Amino acid sequence: MTAPVQTLGSPTTSDLDDLVSLIRLLGHTLDADVLSARLARLTVDAGHQTWVVRDVDDRIVAVAGGRIVWAYNDDAPTAELLLLVVSEAGRRDGLGSRLLGHVEAWADTHGARVVNAVGAAATDTASRFYRKRGYHEAGVRYSKLI
Repeated sequence: MTAPVQTLGSPTTSDLDDLVSLIRLLGHTLDADVLSARLARLTVDAGHQTWVVRDVDDRIVAVAGGRIVWAYNDDAPTAELLLLVVSEAGRRDGLGSRLLGHVEAWADTHGARVVNAVGAAATDTASRFYRKRGYHEAGVRYSKLI
């Protein structure tokens, strides 16, 4: 598939349905209303961006989302890849690699020197995907429900 990577923009009802289906592949529970509200907060003004790849029928078959963050320990921002998922039908076509390359180019235009795949699923498949593309495990993240 050679469809271009596009910025999501304002999602249609069909777009939301496609995105919900993709995000559910990662094991998350949500519906179109919940996702619509979340996307309303994940704005360019807040440093976020969402990209999609569409098939010949204009259906979303892959999505990536990221943000730019600033830290206390560096003068350059860091890019965080928060979401990357490709439909089962679109896998093995290079869509994940194309989206990841697009995110990396976007990060570079924002002056980031590092991309952290913070939303990466902790699976063997995801680990192989990121390692093959030059990513490595970096540190430990601690979380607490409050």
